[in-house]
Amino acid sequence: MRDEGGEAERDAAVSSGAGEADSPAIELVGAACRYGPVQAVRPLDWTVRRGEFWAVLGPNGSGKSSLLGLVSGAERPSAGVVRLGGRPLADYGRRELARRLAVLPQEGLPPLGITVRDALELGRFPYRDRFGRERDPAAARELLARIAGRLELTALLPRRLDELSGGQRQRAALGQVMAQQPEILLLDEPTSYLDIYYQLDVMELVREWREAEGLTVVAVLHDLNLAAQYAQRLLLLREGRRAAEGVPEAVLTPANVGGIYGVDPPIVVRREEIGAPQLLFRADGRGGSTKPLTDE
Repeated sequence: MRDEGGEAERDAAVSSGAGEADSPAIELVGAACRYGPVQAVRPLDWTVRRGEFWAVLGPNGSGKSSLLGLVSGAERPSAGVVRLGGRPLADYGRRELARRLAVLPQEGLPPLGITVRDALELGRFPYRDRFGRERDPAAARELLARIAGRLELTALLPRRLDELSGGQRQRAALGQVMAQQPEILLLDEPTSYLDIYYQLDVMELVREWREAEGLTVVAVLHDLNLAAQYAQRLLLLREGRRAAEGVPEAVLTPANVGGIYGVDPPIVVRREEIGAPQLLFRADGRGGSTKPLTDE
């Protein structure tokens, strides 16, 4: 990433380059991620168009989180290049990147002693000057009030994060990234610690936000049915390589799921009411394993 000194001037000079509006939101060209001898993501070409909702799937150790790290800038590519809006990710300064891209982690916000209001205001960091001042304080207050109302956080604004449930903290985390007003939202297993109600709640809120603002969303998910229900396109990884890519019906086939996850091929049922396939697994569908649960 570039230095912060003079960043505002440099950002203004390149923020509206010719043709950027026609460029993909995210583009990987031969991008790879390596940790010492471990090749987490092998050279990958991948394009995410503006406004699309992608889910990244795969078993543990397949490279999902490493891929998200490449896109967010948390990981430097060991080969190839990552571009946002047609520009190399490495060209972005910290504040400009935070205005374009936000990350919602799987654990949400940690149970700190700050209030929900404080957490939402932290999302405005990219738009404040070096003294922490908003250019338009009234507009910022109105934005945060709208976000709190939309996420049913208004009554919780004076509450501390360490007084909230996991689902409430995840709502506050979503409010914080909404306050960033990004163009791209990355979700890293955002429903892992939530019950069914809050899983659907978070995913519905993200879908509504994407449809209202034209947001581009990439979500790492373990739940294949949740991915099929909410994502338009899926990227299925295995050992750092692309195993399949496309619409849910093309990716979540019995052969793909059975072979990659090491389970018996599931039954795939088309659910017209949600417009997506759903997978049904055998109670003991571990790839034909017959090992008993007890010695009896």
